[in-house]
Amino acid sequence: MAKSKKKKISLWQEARLLFSGWAIVGWLAFLFMMHMGYVYIILKDVPISIIAGAFGSVMWFFSFTVANKKVKVYQFQLNELLKYATNMSFFMQSGKNPYYSLIETKKTLDISIQKEIDKTLAKLEEEAKLDTKHFEKYNFPALNQFHKILKIKDEKGGSAREMFGRVIKSMNFEISKRDDLHRKKKGKAKTIYMIIGMVGAMPVMLDFMTANIYEQFLSVKGPATILLLLFYIVILFTCKFAQKNKNDISIRL
Repeated sequence: MAKSKKKKISLWQEARLLFSGWAIVGWLAFLFMMHMGYVYIILKDVPISIIAGAFGSVMWFFSFTVANKKVKVYQFQLNELLKYATNMSFFMQSGKNPYYSLIETKKTLDISIQKEIDKTLAKLEEEAKLDTKHFEKYNFPALNQFHKILKIKDEKGGSAREMFGRVIKSMNFEISKRDDLHRKKKGKAKTIYMIIGMVGAMPVMLDFMTANIYEQFLSVKGPATILLLLFYIVILFTCKFAQKNKNDISIRL
């Protein structure tokens, strides 16, 4: 994300910001049952199924549930930031200074962006300084350019329409490029998940179609358990990396 100084939070704190406590419990319970059930079907071992299910459910929760929610929230925030820049430009064109433009613009935005504007307003009130560095955490290059122009406008003046017109178009373009990139990556990820799903279904199919042979394989307890656990772990991490790539919507302009 951004290079600006930002206090790091734990994965659990991040999840708590995105979901309610009951939602987290519900998701983890559902994922635990799903993963434990799968491992039990292929291993027929309750203790190992419980341990593997707990590991898989936590990993899946953060790699999929939390990660997908983060992307949705981020995309929403990018659109709110575009609205912020557009409204700021409108109020500046109507003759208002940055301070009053920020106050009016704040009323039109989501609470998460309102908090960012509050930081800028506080700095203006305390030090008469237009500080927008905290917006850099959104990793939105066109927005950073907008703020540079805003500072020039505040210090030296100029035509708001001419100064902000091009950068607003750049922000629109950047958001559309991110959306296109996410759609393409989502399509590729679905193909990967289908392949992984078919591979993951093989032990289950063998269990149902050739039960006697599969039971003989499982009777070789140590090697069979290790082999199937490795198989399960490889599936987990392959999905994790595919998901990570899908959710990377950063672009270079």
